Amino acid sequence: MFTQKAMRLATDDRGATAMEYGLLAMLIGVALAGIMFSLGEGVETQYDTVNTEYAEAANGHTPE
Repeated sequence: MFTQKAMRLATDDRGATAMEYGLLAMLIGVALAGIMFSLGEGVETQYDTVNTEYAEAANGHTPE
């Protein structure tokens, strides 16, 4: 009884495509999260630089 059900589950490939698409979507999501994280640090640095330049200009200093 149990062996028959186990064999049926082992040979049943319904849903395999959905599982593959799910894994692919997860992989794409992880890659996008990594890209956004690495780009975010660079953008933050640029905003900090611009903010510093504006603050110095507001205080009468000229950029070098």
